[in-house]
Amino acid sequence: MDKILSYTNEKIVFSKDNVLSNNQAEVQTKSHHLLNEIPIFYRLILKDGTWKVYDVVVENVSLVQNYRSQFNSILAKNTPTSCLKFCEKR
Repeated sequence: MDKILSYTNEKIVFSKDNVLSNNQAEVQTKSHHLLNEIPIFYRLILKDGTWKVYDVVVENVSLVQNYRSQFNSILAKNTPTSCLKFCEKR
């Protein structure tokens, strides 16, 4: 989150939205800063009549997949309780 908050004055361009199912969609954007163009995809789910972001994919790296792999690594060596303690520290 600190890295995201460190960005300022970027121009966000919404390029495309895809309806994946009745309750899932993806919005494709690009962040423009100086000479860099960074693709950012927002994955959304329709919950209680409101669209909510459940995953953000930045330069083809999914935050959900990233956390999942971290948790799997912790659970391979420790108990679920250890995993929860790890999460509380963050």
